[in-house]
Amino acid sequence: MYPFTDLTIKFKRLRMILPRRDFITAAVLWTLLSAALIYSTNLTAPLDNGLKDLKIRFSASYLRPQIPYDMLLVSIDNDTLVKAPYKWPWPQSYWAQLLRRINEEGQPRAIIFDVFFQTPENMTESEAKAEKEADLLVFAEAIKESKNIGLVALYEELITKLGPQLKTVPPHPLLRKNASFYGLAWQPIDEDGRVRSFILSDHRADENHIAWEILDFLGQPLNHAERVSAYKKAVALIDFSSTDALIGQLGIQDLLDDERNFEFLKDRVVVIGATAPVLHDYHQTPFGLITGPEIICNAFATLASGRFQLLNNGLWQRLFYYLIGIAIAIFIFTDFIKNNQRQMFILWLLMPVFLFIYSFLPLEHPPVVLTWAGYSLTAFVIFLFLRFLEISEVREQLLEGEFCGTIQKNFFPAEKLVDERGITCYGTCIPYKDAGGDYYDFFKLKDGRIFFILGDVTGHGLSASMITTVAKTVVLLESEREDFDLQRLLQEISLTIYNMTQKRRMMSAVAGIINPTTGKLQLISAGHLPSVLKDGGVANEIPLPSLPLGLSRKPRPFTTTEVDFPKNSKLFVYSDGIIEGVNWKNQMFGYDSFNKLVADLPAQNSLEEDAASLIECLRSHSQGRTFEDDVTLVIIDLNKEEQNEK
Repeated sequence: MYPFTDLTIKFKRLRMILPRRDFITAAVLWTLLSAALIYSTNLTAPLDNGLKDLKIRFSASYLRPQIPYDMLLVSIDNDTLVKAPYKWPWPQSYWAQLLRRINEEGQPRAIIFDVFFQTPENMTESEAKAEKEADLLVFAEAIKESKNIGLVALYEELITKLGPQLKTVPPHPLLRKNASFYGLAWQPIDEDGRVRSFILSDHRADENHIAWEILDFLGQPLNHAERVSAYKKAVALIDFSSTDALIGQLGIQDLLDDERNFEFLKDRVVVIGATAPVLHDYHQTPFGLITGPEIICNAFATLASGRFQLLNNGLWQRLFYYLIGIAIAIFIFTDFIKNNQRQMFILWLLMPVFLFIYSFLPLEHPPVVLTWAGYSLTAFVIFLFLRFLEISEVREQLLEGEFCGTIQKNFFPAEKLVDERGITCYGTCIPYKDAGGDYYDFFKLKDGRIFFILGDVTGHGLSASMITTVAKTVVLLESEREDFDLQRLLQEISLTIYNMTQKRRMMSAVAGIINPTTGKLQLISAGHLPSVLKDGGVANEIPLPSLPLGLSRKPRPFTTTEVDFPKNSKLFVYSDGIIEGVNWKNQMFGYDSFNKLVADLPAQNSLEEDAASLIECLRSHSQGRTFEDDVTLVIIDLNKEEQNEK
């Protein structure tokens, strides 16, 4: 089954509304934005770096790896520099003494020197050469005797006009020969100035990170070593669990001041490096400023735990994850999922959580930010198109409603009815929407009597207006009969509404026939509000309880009555939109207010003035709040005195 039937139909309809150039423009903009996101890593770097920070903190707090080796940082701190017998940088002969003592008294499993050895600058060239060679031989011999020493090589990748240039400075050949292992100790700095990763291996320099080398020295193979070796340059994300768990740390001076501290070194992997601020070996990380030796400790903990992730920002990988986001966005709008736009928004909120969890699984840190970006951009474009289509449909419905309202207004009498025998009929209707559910009419029958009706359909809008159209049609057809009867009229309207709506719509109505000759009023009601008869300063209701129209297929009698029209009286027939008009305090206008206003209307007012006065009082009560139902009013005046004068 084709899963995009609904979406295809909507886009075909949209093509009928939008010009082709708008589709082409949208497609070009979407393509350009997508290409920029895929190709330019700088655009997604802030989000990706934020994801890395979140992963690093989450892993350090909740996924602390199990490391098979205890570690200890032996630091060159401020106290050590102050109390040392030499100014920094120390001669290598002094390092040889320290090294022998650490190995003899501490007996660590392995030692990593995160120190760059050089000749002091205040010596003459000949003195320096002789001193340096003597120190070098002493230090090299101490390294050879230890059989557990690792040295770091300087590594730096410079961005020049000619492109990236690699600069490496390995340890001195004699030291490198006597050391048990050596490797890189370099970590790239991201766009925001933070360190989150380290160079695991670089085939251009033919060297691995010192943390990998010490694992080999300790006899622990690196997980995924074959896949890592396949990379020209392998970069791994640092797990800062060691920093979060507070790495054990002792100053060199602490060891020298108290020999008992050497016991902390036994069978541990020891990293010796600078922590004094004056030596400027600090780096900004997700955990704040930490020293270079700490980063080596964290890198070793990352690899020793066997759980690490490589960073690969290749173009094809970025494209793959971006296409996944597009595919998810398109799937959301298939026929298999209901409430597409709601589900789209919910998934947009939940997707970062799913992507965050997934980002821990692959060996390579996945650019899931692009998946979220691809989903967001594609879903947003589809949403805009569908929203535009919805707005166009709503606009079309409004136009249809406006046109329907115009037609419906033609159902109402164009002007008031004035009979030479003293009867005047006037009506007004304010629909809640363009097309309303209220209907009123009055006209002369063939026998000279005057007929009037007011109906109120449940609901609003086009469906309600269709019912009024049906009622109008039945009224016109029945009025052509010689034996026109109110009971039969309402029964025909009720049956027609029932057959059309099957009880989903009802209509209340009040209708009447006035005999101007006799001054008699025949009134019938189908669940409508009681009409009000005004006689001088008194307003009396004419209650006719009954059920509304459209409830049953079977004909049922409706309540009727016949009354005499008092001299100079008026009959007010109205819809519930007047009684149920509310203000901002949700207080209804009510029957009492309406009846009192009717009673207080001046007798000399015209029907138009009466209607305007009642509507104005209703608006004043509403306090600017719009009417929430159709407001319809029909007023009938029987002026017997005027008739007698004529």
